[in-house]
Amino acid sequence: MDYNSQETAYYEHPNNYKTWSIINLVVSIVFCCSCCGIISLGLSIYALMKSNEVDNSLRMGKAGYAIALEASQNAKTFNIVSTVLLVLNAIGSVIYMMFYGFSTLAQLS
Repeated sequence: MDYNSQETAYYEHPNNYKTWSIINLVVSIVFCCSCCGIISLGLSIYALMKSNEVDNSLRMGKAGYAIALEASQNAKTFNIVSTVLLVLNAIGSVIYMMFYGFSTLAQLS
């Protein structure tokens, strides 16, 4: 909690991580055919809902600040898990293509 020049307290707005949630959602839609992609899609949707809850809770004033902080932490956590799953999915896809994608090309020639 900080004080401004008039000695009244003000609180910093917690980050809503909405951009991160939308990026995760779009990438999850691209990779939705795998198991990690489906799980990541659900987590991204939930993170986006928590991001919206941050903004809605801040409109309530002091009473909603604690709710907004909790929603912000939840959005961050779900975005981290979703991003890790998407990275693992991308690495798995590259490894799959290296072993099975190139072997089918070799059989054709």
